[in-house]
Amino acid sequence: MQVNTNLYGDLILLTTPVLVGANESIGFKTDIFEASDGTEQRTTLKDKARQTLSFSSLSIRQTITQQFNVQWGGIRQLWAVPLYQERQFVGDVGSDFITCNTDIYDFRDNSLALLKNDAGVKLVEIIEVQATGLQLSEVTTFKNAKLYPVRVCFINGDITRNISGIHASMSVDFIVVDEPVIEPETPVQFLGDDLYFFNLTYSGDAMQATISQQQNIFDNGIGDIYQSSDWNFARYGKPYRAVLKGQQQIHDYKNFLFRRQGRYRPFWLPTYESNLRSKSTGIVADTLFVEVDQYKQLADQRQHIAIKCDGVWTAHTITASSFVSASTVQLTLTPALDKAASSIQRISYLGLHRLDADSVTLNYQGAGMVEVSVPILELEV
Repeated sequence: MQVNTNLYGDLILLTTPVLVGANESIGFKTDIFEASDGTEQRTTLKDKARQTLSFSSLSIRQTITQQFNVQWGGIRQLWAVPLYQERQFVGDVGSDFITCNTDIYDFRDNSLALLKNDAGVKLVEIIEVQATGLQLSEVTTFKNAKLYPVRVCFINGDITRNISGIHASMSVDFIVVDEPVIEPETPVQFLGDDLYFFNLTYSGDAMQATISQQQNIFDNGIGDIYQSSDWNFARYGKPYRAVLKGQQQIHDYKNFLFRRQGRYRPFWLPTYESNLRSKSTGIVADTLFVEVDQYKQLADQRQHIAIKCDGVWTAHTITASSFVSASTVQLTLTPALDKAASSIQRISYLGLHRLDADSVTLNYQGAGMVEVSVPILELEV
């Protein structure tokens, strides 16, 4: 249906039900300049995120005629698209203020929202987002309302329709015009960069990871063959797959994405693998004894570790390492651990990572569930 707004003029309001399986993509743009030794310099080219909404909606019987006219005549107009995945119940509205949760929902000053009940819908204009609710541009009366943020969009490409005698569905990609601007708080820091201990979720019963390093092969076809690498060390890549439950987790994950700005801003993350095996006893202060396991021979470039004790992870730097026997290596840590050796559950390498994609897609599964996967790449150790 066509509606008129003071903020954006005439818009096409999407009113047809959205089917389960909607996608939301959040994308940035990063230039990466890689030196011959594998080190990187990254530059962000876009401060705001490009937001894309992709979904299917359904029209049944009497609504098919109207929806065809709306789609045919409105394909190149601006649309008001409710974020149906961000629904909250607000009850009866009878003033120019709606009391609601604004902390974890995508409401903005000088934007739009939708009120919806069994009888119909009403588009309202938000003047200001406050801690306890939304200040509207005018007094609004609406009963038993559900509230949705609304984004102003245009259709990217064509509308795909599946039609029958009793229903018609539309599949479409919307590009958001009023792009989101989120400034998340700075998380815990380690050596000047963000530190996270979020879980990595398996797809099935395992996770596929890749160790890679640039390779030069010299082969003239008739003699010996040689290989070398210009990179200082190998890179470790894996997928960061997350299953988000509820609006709070979705909100927190989006904050993480905006903090990253695509591939631009790095972060520390453990491998979560058992990379070192403790041999210490008693209280571990700044000295930790571990099994040799070829660490000194092949992996002593890795000087940052995360230690899990009694379910809690801490980050440390290895300032010195030495053999104390044929089977034991002594590590000097900063900061000191100051925990009982018996409480150590796992010792993992800690690496400086970045996202290996500028655009991330959130797949809405229904019932407040979202699945998302993005590749991450370890840059420094």
